[in-house]
Formats: sequence, C-alpha cells, structure tokens
Amino acid sequence: MLREFDPVLVEAVERALAPYRGKLSPELIEHMREEALVLMSAHPYPVALLQAMQRRPPPDESHELARGGAPGAEEEAVERRGRPGKGRRRGGSAG
Repeated sequence: MLREFDPVLVEAVERALAPYRGKLSPELIEHMREEALVLMSAHPYPVALLQAMQRRPPPDESHELARGGAPGAEEEAVERRGRPGKGRRRGGSAG
C-alpha cells in the first residue's frame, strides 16, 4: 500500500501521465505513477519545486505588485510591436 502523498504532487503526476492513458497498459501507468510519486517526494530538487508549487493562502489585503523586467522594458516592447517587418510571422505562406 502506498503512503499518502501531497495533493499538489499527485495532481502534477496525474497531469503528466494523462497523455499516456489509453496508450499504455493500466499496469504500466500505475507503475509510472508510483515511481514518480516516490521519487519526487524523496529527492531534494523535486521537493523544493513542490514546496514552491504549494498553494499559499490569499493575502489579508490587496495591493499592486511590480512585475518583473527591466525598467522601460514595456515601452520598448510596445515600440517593437509597432515596427513593420520585425518579429515572427504568423500564417502559413512564406511568400
């Protein structure tokens, strides 16, 4: 019998296994699930990631937070968007 695992970890593992359901045997899916849960709950790096993924309680008060990025980065991005012929093309034809 498996021990209980953190619900956030279980959700992440289930999400990762979802594309393989119906393509691999249920036994193999269950084996992969068990292995992932045990390894990810014991190794220091995934444990640190899991702690970062934990849902935190909402703050007691609401206020604006500064977004990451260099000062002036937003203005530069807006300026770049306005230039024709720059950046990635969208659409299927190359001509």
